[in-house]
Formats: sequence, C-alpha cells, structure tokens
Amino acid sequence: MLAGIALAAVALFASATVSGSRQDGNSASNGIATVDLLTLLEDMLQTEDFKPARDAYREEWETRLDALQTQLQQIETELRMSSPQDPGVRALQQQYQQTGFEFQQVQREAAMGFDQFNAEQAAEAYQTLHAEAKALADSMGYSHLMVSRQEGEITERGNLATVTQEILARPVVLAPDADDLTARLREKLSIPVPPEPETLPEMTEDAPDATDAE
Repeated sequence: MLAGIALAAVALFASATVSGSRQDGNSASNGIATVDLLTLLEDMLQTEDFKPARDAYREEWETRLDALQTQLQQIETELRMSSPQDPGVRALQQQYQQTGFEFQQVQREAAMGFDQFNAEQAAEAYQTLHAEAKALADSMGYSHLMVSRQEGEITERGNLATVTQEILARPVVLAPDADDLTARLREKLSIPVPPEPETLPEMTEDAPDATDAE
C-alpha cells in the first residue's frame, strides 16, 4: 500500500532532471530538492494522529470475530456432548454452519474494511506531507521538488515485486545532501524518528566446556 503511494509520487516528479542544486543551505533559485516522503509517511502513520484510530478500528472487528468464534466453540461443545439421536442435533448443526458462514463473511469484511481504512489514512497523511513539502521548498527558493529515497541499499528482498517497487522509489541516484529536505520536513511536522529495532546478542561459536563447572 505505502509502496504504491510512493510510486505515484515518483511518477509525478520522475521527468525532472537534477540540476542547479544549492550547496549553501540557504537559497536555491531555480534549484531542485529531494525529499523521502515514503519514509516520512510510514513514520507519520505511527504517530498519535493516526495509530490510535487505526488500533480502535481493528479492535472493533476483532471483538465481532471473537464473539462469533466463541459461539462456534460453544456450539461445537454441545454437538460433541450430544448423541446423533438427540432431537436438537440437527438444529445445532445448522446453527454451526450458519455461524461459521457468518464468521467467514465478517472476516472478509474486516480485511477489506481495514485495508480501506489504512488507505484513507495513508492518503490523508500523504496529502499533508505533499502540501507541507511544497510549502517548505517554496520558502527555500526551490523551483522543483522530487520524491525519492536517498539510501541505495535495498533491504526488503523477499520477492521481485518488492525489489522493483524499491528501485522505482529511488529515481534520484545522485543529489547533494544539502538539497535533501527530509530532515527539515520531519522537524517541521514533529514526526518522531522510530527507534532502531533491537538486535539479538551474538551467539558464541564454542559451547561451554563441562569441565569448567567442576
């Protein structure tokens, strides 16, 4: 989802040529700047402006699904405790099938609804970032602003589609660091930098010697 938004932004600015960049960090008459809106978008969606609403929406669907799953478990228990000759077994079987169908339907609706909710949040956040990035570039004298990731290393290599999206998200291969507005825009919108993921301690190659404990 986020990669698709980045590709749309890249397509909008990809026809520009990087030239006339400023070096002093103060003015850039007819200059071109870059900004990593995708990273800022990902981080912005984890802020208090978006994440609590997303969590609450997900919890609503989870509550409905949990209730249906509890019903299924209760009916299954009753069926297990009943004999085929019991007059209510047929009704329990029908109830189990209907509840199971309802569970699957709600599960599909939840997936579609949450995907749409995420898309709406991403579009809203991107619209804000786009407007603020444009205003920042204008205030600094830039005539063009290109959306591009700065780092060249691609860490997500699970499949070709992901790698292709990451490549297309980097239309700018070379540009002065002074013309990258990512940090300035992050500070302007108070978007926190996410903490680095914790790394597991390195395992020692040699196992402890049993004689050491003697």
